[in-house]
This record gives sequence, structure tokens and C-alpha cells, in this order.
Amino acid sequence: MRYSIAILRMVVALAALFALAVAPARADSWMSPQIATYVSASGQYRLTVVPREIGSQLAYFEAKVRGETLPEPEGPLGRFERLEGGQWVSVWSRALLNEVAPVDALVSDDGQRVVTFDNWHSVGHGDHVVVLYGADGGLIRSLRLDQIVPAYFIDGLPASTSSIHWRNGEPRFAGGMLELAVSEAGREGSFPVRIALADAAVEPIAPDRLAALAPKMCATHIERVAAFNGYIAYARGDLAYPTSPDKDVWRRYLHHATERLKPRGEPKDADARAADPYARLFGETTFELLDKDAYMADDFRDDFRQALAAPLPDLRRRWFAARDQDMLVAEVERAAKKIKPGQLVGVDMRFLADAAHWPRISGALAASGATLTQVDIGVPIPPHPDDLSKLPSERTVDPACAPVDR
Repeated sequence: MRYSIAILRMVVALAALFALAVAPARADSWMSPQIATYVSASGQYRLTVVPREIGSQLAYFEAKVRGETLPEPEGPLGRFERLEGGQWVSVWSRALLNEVAPVDALVSDDGQRVVTFDNWHSVGHGDHVVVLYGADGGLIRSLRLDQIVPAYFIDGLPASTSSIHWRNGEPRFAGGMLELAVSEAGREGSFPVRIALADAAVEPIAPDRLAALAPKMCATHIERVAAFNGYIAYARGDLAYPTSPDKDVWRRYLHHATERLKPRGEPKDADARAADPYARLFGETTFELLDKDAYMADDFRDDFRQALAAPLPDLRRRWFAARDQDMLVAEVERAAKKIKPGQLVGVDMRFLADAAHWPRISGALAASGATLTQVDIGVPIPPHPDDLSKLPSERTVDPACAPVDR
């Protein structure tokens, strides 16, 4: 059985769903963290970063989704050295504040300061966007992005699936300051931010520059807050079958419907492949019939047909859906003619079907051995209590962007 299209479809749907609540995001990819060395412009000092071992990237990302941090020992390791007589001599060594590794680092010519930037696979996020270390490796200060720029600016910065791309130029040391080039909205340019090397105090953005930047940043911020709160309201409310032909609305409905209705608390060893990190992907997938003239409709239909007949080892639980209920019934009845009695024993099949079409679906598959469940599309689906408890609070518009009453 082919998984490529089905898995790709699920990943794209989840990315689109997340994009409803955040800034427009570009896809991105990351290589595994590697040992990296950063040398001062003078060539006299260098920092070598040894990333923390994370095992597989998939296991790391799954842990992050669950809100877990990596266990001890802390890392990554930073080794700072000085060049003497053609040999590198250790100055200090310490665990850096990043969870896995910084993305970049800068070493001053006099060896008095080391600055690290961002976190592997999460640029712009977290407590350690910019970290300054002193001559002995001691921490001077660690900065979040909202300590570098006004918080409402962040919504206007370029973003990808994993990161906020807040830098738009190379950082440099100048006159006791660290100078950063911060992206403007849409990466149309950059503006300077200066951080004192002595104590990592951040200079306010120049008033004239702030006045020029604020309108566009505020407009984007207000838009993002509204989108985020709209998503939260959607997630908290009862889920009604969409009447709109908009494909994004339909995909969002399918995702939320299956997430709300799938059984909770199943043991992790529910099937023999539980140790496989991909087990959850391969163990449960939604198969959808697209409108006949839709892009990739034939590929989706082929996956749909294979899922209707594939025995247990391929997929344990399968969800089936189509906006055209007559098409849904026709495909089920077509497949049922080739399914042997008992062929689907152990398979859990769930159909998003209305009351008028369900009898034909259940009748066609009655001898298959599958467990058949109707998800009545005429009945709104309430949110699961567990999901409600995990939803974040609504956002509020930053006072700097709030309308002024006249």
C-alpha cells in the first residue's frame, strides 16, 4: 500500500491549520546539529560548540510537542580557546544555555566577549535568542526576542514553520556595542539594534525609526491576534459540518473531527509496531475523496480505494470522508464487491456520513469483518475536555497598537 500521498496530505493539512493562528509561514528543513567553530576576526580566539546529542530528530520533535525538555546532562558544550605560539590553548569550557546548540556565534577580537544567537531548529524562539558570555565564560545576560524588539514587532517579522527570521544582516562589534540588523516586515529591509557589551543592555530603537516602523508592525500584529483568537474560538466551539466549498475550511473540519473523535488513552503498545516512531502516522490516517475536477483527485481516489480493501497490517484505524456523499457510497459499494468475507477483521473504519447514506455504506461492508462506525455529519462535534484544557488563552492587542480614543 502506498503511504506517500496520504502522509504528505496529512502533513500539509497540519501545516495549513497551524498557519491560521500564526504569521504566514514558509516550510523549512534543518540538518542535524553539527560541531561548529567560530573564530574571531583577528584569528586569535575561537569558540567550538559541541551540540547536545538528541538521538533522532523525530523523537526530539515529538518530545517538544509534548512540552518536554531534554534530560540532563545539560549542553551543548562550548570550548573557548586562545592561539599561542601556533597552538590553541584552552581559556574556558562550559555548558552553553541552549538546549541543543546555538545557530550562530560571534567572538570579539580581544576575547572578552562571546555572543551566541538563537537555538537549533527554533530561531527567534525561547529565552536564549541572544546570549552574551564574558572573558571567563560567565553569563552576562540572556535575551528573548521581545527584549530585543517591542513584543508587537514579532508578529511582523518573517517566519517559517519552525522559526522567526528576525536577523537580516551580519552582527558586528563596534565601539563597545553589539550591532544587530533586524528584519523589517516582509524582509523589505532592516533596522539597527544595539546591545552594550558591558551589561547587555539593549538600546531603545531611535524614535524616528520606531515611528516609521510601527504602523506596519502594528497592522500585522492586530491581524495575527485576530487570527489566533479566531482559531481558539473555533477549537473551543462545537464543530459543525461545513457548507462552504472552500477546501481549506473542509480540511480544517476533517482534521478537527478526527482529532476530537479518536479514542483517548490507548496504550502505546496497541499494535506490534508501537516502538516504531512512525507508528502513529501509519496506524491512523484520513482518506478523502476530492471533487472530480480537483487537483490530484485521481491520486486521492486511488489511496481511498486501497484503504477500503487493505487488511490489518497496513492501517489499524481509517477515516473516510467526501463532500459528495453519493460519491462516497459509490466508492464503498464498488470496493465491497472485491472484499472477501472477514478480510478486514481487526480494522476500525469510521465514515463521515449522513443518516441517508450510512445504511448503504454499512450494508456494503457488513461481511468484511471491519468494525464500522458512522460519524454523523448532521451532528456537531463538541471539543474533547482534554483538548480544551490544553488550549492557550486568547491574545490581546499590545497597548502600543491599540486605537487611541479621541
